[in-house]
Order: sequence, then structure tokens, then C-alpha cells
Amino acid sequence: MGKLVVVVQCHLIMNRCSGYNCMNFFYQKQGPFAVYDENARYMPITCGGCCGAELAGKLEDLTHHLQRSQDAKEDVVVHLASCVCSDNYHRPPCPHLEYLKKIVEKKGYPVVLGSYISKGATKKREAGVYETF
Repeated sequence: MGKLVVVVQCHLIMNRCSGYNCMNFFYQKQGPFAVYDENARYMPITCGGCCGAELAGKLEDLTHHLQRSQDAKEDVVVHLASCVCSDNYHRPPCPHLEYLKKIVEKKGYPVVLGSYISKGATKKREAGVYETF
């Protein structure tokens, strides 16, 4: 198996965001996804809703399926999407960000902050309207 990039998106924001831009950035190998080769796979999931505790069960399920498929857990990288970890159009960073990071790490996966960042959000960060992460 090549790299499996799991992108955790905010459950509440997914009610109005398709996640298209995050996926598109992944396949165009832009931003934080530039480090992955063309064999990397993309798997979007949500945190499960506030406070994000459901993420633990989702990652346990992933681990179970990896073991059954004899895929290496070491090939999985978990990105917390920009809607979770950054000040953005949708809202400020998730108030449970540190908790989500701990869940991912406790389940044995590396955590990367960020996915898609729009040009508008980049300009607002540069102007000091949005905080950087």
C-alpha cells in the first residue's frame, strides 16, 4: 500500500462543505499535500461532531481494516483539515483541537495540521485578520 492520507474534516462544517477543495488540493499535490507521491490515496472522514470523541472509534475501525488487509499502519498519515485547525471562513479553530490531536496520536498515527487554504484566507492571514496555525 502507498501512503494513505486520512483527512479529518469538521463534522459541523461538512453539513455545508463538500470537502472538494481539500480533495482537489490533495490530487494537485499542493500545500501540505505536496509531499505525497502519485500513489498516495485520499480518505476523508469527519471528527464525528463535538467534542470529537467519535474520532477514536473511526481510527480504531481503520486500524482493524488495515490489519485485516495486511496494510501497514505506518503508511497512514492523518491530516486535521484546515476547517478544524485554522481560523478560516467557516469559523475559528476547533475548540477541541488539542483533544483531537491527542486522539490521533494515542491511536498511533502521525498528525499533520492543515489541508486546503484558499487564496482569500491566505490574504487575510497576511493582513492579520485570521490567525495562523
